[in-house]
Parts: sequence; structure tokens; C-alpha cells
Amino acid sequence: MQEYYFETIIVPSDCEELFADFIIETTAEAIEERDISASIFDEIDDLIYSNIQSLNKPQKAFVVYSLWDPKMELISSLSDFSLKLSANLEKNVGFAYKVKLCKNQDWIEEYKKSITPIRNGKFYIRPSWHQSIENTIDILIDPALAFGSGHHCSTSMCLDMLSTIPLDDKELLDVGCGSGILSIAAKKLGARVDLCDTDELAVLESEKNFRLNHLVPDDIWQGSIEKAKKNYDVIVANIIADVILILHGDFIKFLKPQSILILSGILKEYEQKILNKFVEFRLLDIFEKDGWISIKLTQK
Repeated sequence: MQEYYFETIIVPSDCEELFADFIIETTAEAIEERDISASIFDEIDDLIYSNIQSLNKPQKAFVVYSLWDPKMELISSLSDFSLKLSANLEKNVGFAYKVKLCKNQDWIEEYKKSITPIRNGKFYIRPSWHQSIENTIDILIDPALAFGSGHHCSTSMCLDMLSTIPLDDKELLDVGCGSGILSIAAKKLGARVDLCDTDELAVLESEKNFRLNHLVPDDIWQGSIEKAKKNYDVIVANIIADVILILHGDFIKFLKPQSILILSGILKEYEQKILNKFVEFRLLDIFEKDGWISIKLTQK
């Protein structure tokens, strides 16, 4: 075991989910998500600010554990990412951070202790080191890459929407599957499930979590919806708004008549832009939580 490791605390000023995805893709390391409280600022009172002068009511902090010094690669990449995000969103988005050199211990076990199960509608989502509970649909997700674990509200709202749809023997496609949590939920509700993601790590993580739940996807591939081989009764896409807009035509192409389209991972400010784009659809429902929305549509 290496004697020391690095603990990097990153506090975005906005767009926490996008920062989390970027950190995971950049590092391929385990990250811990923390809710902001006064105590975290007591712990990191000497934050370094990047592309911002101060933090205005941040909601989340992320902790990256690594055996390599993150200052050159991760912090530099995050700075470039926040500048591009600021330009795309036409508002100032930055982050604060602190890097600590820590004496090595079994921090994987410490990380496990920080991951708690959640109950979401019909589902009980837990890591494998926690016990199941009665009268729920059990979903095991070991969040080694910390995405799609059900804790983020966009995933939670998708699970709520899936719970309202009769899925027995329905064909469902999960676009941007992440950890596979939505696909696993749909499979446990009786659907025939295909899933895809452009990220190879996400595909591998989904396959691992399907095995953990003693399930087998009907089909899974690296890539996007354009590689689909059939049409679907339900498509769910928990991805960012810009990608949803790009895939508009593909959603129409691969949906059966009178089918369901669930779109999530959308910041509230993009709501009208998405609805204006999907004029071929009738709005069934919108969920909103913590500045994020999920939309359920069907063809007119």
C-alpha cells in the first residue's frame, strides 16, 4: 500500500451534476459527494478559487481520492471545463478546491461508510454492503464511479416516472445508461431492456451492476441511440439538455406510435427550450426538484 494519498475537495459554484460527470470521466477515480454545510467550510477554510471570486450558496462538494497529485491534470482540466461551461451557459461558473496529502489507511472502507441506501418510490437502492428491506423492489448499485447511484434528483425523478408506467413486456431503451440503475429498475418492473452509453466505463459499470442484481440486459452497446435495432415502447434519457436537443430526431425515429419518452438531467432554465423542440409530443407530466426537471411525453 502506498504510504500517502491525495484528497481533493472540489466545490462547484453551480451545475454540480455536470462537474461530477466531468470529474469521473477525467479521473476514473472514486469520488464522494457531500452536501454543503457550515462544517465543510470549517474543514477547508483555505479554499483556492478558480474562475470565481467567491461561492454563492453552493449545494454540493465532491471529494476525489487518488494516488497521484491532481494539481496539474485535474485542476487544470476543471478550470478549462468551467470556462467552457460559463461560455455555453452565458453565466459565470467556477469552483473552489483544496488538495490535502493524507496518510494512507483503508479509505475505501471509509468511503463505503459514507454511501447510504435510499428509498425511492417502489425501490430501495443500496450498495451491496447494506441489507435489503421488506416490501420494496431491491436494487443493488455499488457506486465505485459515483454516478447514477440514485441520490441525484434527476435519477430519482426518472425512477418515480418509471414507477407510474405499466412496463410488463414493454420494450425500453435507456440512453446514457450510466451505472444502469434505470435499466435495472425497468427490468425489475418487467420490461425488456436495451441500454447504451457513449462512455465505455459506463457500459462496463452497467454490466457489472446487472450481474450484481442477477439480471441480464436484452442488449447493451457503447454508443448512442443511432445504433438501436428496433423501436421502443419507452425511451428514457437521463442526460444533459444539449444532448437531448441533438437526439430529438433519433427519439422520434426509434419510438413506437403512442409510446412514452422520459427526458431528465435538464436544468430548469432549459425547460421551455426542450418543450419547444419536442412539439410533436404531448406533455404528460413534469417533475421538478432542486432546480432540475424531468419530463414525460407521448406522441400527439
